[in-house]
Amino acid sequence: MAGFIRNSIGAKTSLLVSLISFIIFSALVSISSYMQRSSMMAELDKAMTTTSELVQLSIEKPMVVGNDAGTRDEFRFLSEKYKDMTIYLTNFKGNITYSTDSHTERKDLDAVVQNETLSGLAARALKVNTHESAMLEYAGGSHFVRVVSIPNASACHHCHGASQPILGQMVVMQDITPTVANIDFQLYENIAISLGGLLTLIAAVVFFIRRSVVRPLLHIANSSEEISKGNLNADLVVHSDDELGILSRNLGHMVDKLKTELGFSKGILDGMTTPALVVDTSCRISFTNPALLKLVGHSGNPADFVGQGVGEFMFNESGRETLSHQVLANRSSIVGHESTFTNRRGEQVTMVVDSSPIYDLDGKLIGAFTICTDMTEVRQQQALVQEQNKMITHAAHAAGQVSEQVSSASEELSAQIQQSSAGADEQRKLTADSAAAMTEMNASVLEVAQNASLAAESASEAQRQAMEGAKVVDAAVHKINTVAEQANMLKQEMGELGRQAQGIGQIITVIEDIADQTNLLALNAAIEAARAGEAGRGFAVVADEVRKLAEKTMSATREVVSFVGSIQDCAKRNVTATDRAVTLVGESTELASHSGQMLHTIVGMVESTADQVRAIATASEQQSAASEQISRSVEEINIISSETAQAMLQSANAVADLARLAQELNGIIEEMRRG
Repeated sequence: MAGFIRNSIGAKTSLLVSLISFIIFSALVSISSYMQRSSMMAELDKAMTTTSELVQLSIEKPMVVGNDAGTRDEFRFLSEKYKDMTIYLTNFKGNITYSTDSHTERKDLDAVVQNETLSGLAARALKVNTHESAMLEYAGGSHFVRVVSIPNASACHHCHGASQPILGQMVVMQDITPTVANIDFQLYENIAISLGGLLTLIAAVVFFIRRSVVRPLLHIANSSEEISKGNLNADLVVHSDDELGILSRNLGHMVDKLKTELGFSKGILDGMTTPALVVDTSCRISFTNPALLKLVGHSGNPADFVGQGVGEFMFNESGRETLSHQVLANRSSIVGHESTFTNRRGEQVTMVVDSSPIYDLDGKLIGAFTICTDMTEVRQQQALVQEQNKMITHAAHAAGQVSEQVSSASEELSAQIQQSSAGADEQRKLTADSAAAMTEMNASVLEVAQNASLAAESASEAQRQAMEGAKVVDAAVHKINTVAEQANMLKQEMGELGRQAQGIGQIITVIEDIADQTNLLALNAAIEAARAGEAGRGFAVVADEVRKLAEKTMSATREVVSFVGSIQDCAKRNVTATDRAVTLVGESTELASHSGQMLHTIVGMVESTADQVRAIATASEQQSAASEQISRSVEEINIISSETAQAMLQSANAVADLARLAQELNGIIEEMRRG
């Protein structure tokens, strides 16, 4: 019973109303009874005072003159007139001298009326002048007594002398039993009526309270219990315009706002494409999303994993400590932690984890929020870039070797061309000597023939040197073509590197879009939480933590973008340098081909010179007299020798340019190595 009263506001209210009503009723009845009795006593005292004064006046006249018979007649008249009244007149000793009951005369008042209250009043009235009244129970009834002292007045001295200040007392007793009974009846009647009214009032008040207060409160309590269990669609509305109706509507509005805020927050969490995880203070999952299930390698719905430990969820080890344990233990955020693990599908996964503690509006720790960024593909792209860099370094090394070979071949070709040029100069000098000796040819044809033979030998040697130079140039052209092929391969590899870096940039762009969207959603959540007031403070904390994690994700993404941009810039510079190397190699090929053509021309010229020298020798043997014709032939030989020397000089310049281009190619390759 006590438990029911303690747990029921209706029982408490009914009991409280009943107790208060009973206390008020008892107080009113007591006050009413007291006031009735006080009023009755005042009226009786007033009436008895008047009666005693009248009695005293009626008996005073015969007593003053000493008329004993007249005094007795007055008492007899009073006894007949007032049946409910008894009057005693005593002397100063308390002995009854006159009475409406003649049988009590000459007896002591205490013996006749045995009552302590009356005895006390009578004793006091004989000592001092007293006019007192009292109510007493006597002879089975209620009596009202008036005791009046009779002082020894001067008019009484002739009979009683002046020795006693109080001659006696008059005691007037009235039987008020019917009056008291009537008053008691009225009192009981009033109590019964008041009790009936009290019960009616209590029933009406309890009915009103239960109907207007308890029933709506019970409805609100039951609905709030449903809401506390998660049923936000419970009906809180009380159809009234009083405070309870306003309270129910306010609670309904609050629940609607909570539904809106919870729906907004749930929408943010459900709409996140980034793998996310929320745990309670026991490090058990209270929220996750499909993105994290996919990353970890789980199948099923996120709701299937609510309540599971983080260690068991992530690593299939229930007792394993995770970053969420550290965040809850240290109450501090962990940002940018990178780890690699094998998921449930056996795949190697690399992720960056950002985790922060979550507090309620009172600063109490309620859990932790974690965002996981999948960096597996980024790390794979980085490894691919490193492999491409190795390939570029290898190609640059091979191109450097080819460049060194081209430079060495160019130097050798330059030396041979210089040697051919020296032979051509020597030939020109010999031809000049032959021209000078033409004036003496008539004198010594044999000397001319010998000089012609020497010229033929020099031409043969020049032919041989020119043919060697042509072979060297052909080899240089072959090597330069090899360099061109390597440079083209390098260009293709650098282009592939640029495309891979561009792919990384596209992935980073997607991550930036996700982070921007998360930041925007968190900002909207914070605005809505601020509008919700106190009801939205919990969601403001979660939204603020989401916004901070999104900003950290954006910062990390910007760093990755910077690194990828550096890779792209380096790849572009390498592609540009490779294009320049290809261009220079092409120019070198053209120059080397031109040098080969010039050398072949030189060979033809040297062959023609040899034939002409041999013709000179034959002519000198056969036509010693044709000096004029020989002179012209020598002049032609001199011209051809000059042209040969000039062609050799051009070949030397071309070879020098080829050597310089080879050095430039080597410098470009070194720059690629450093880049």
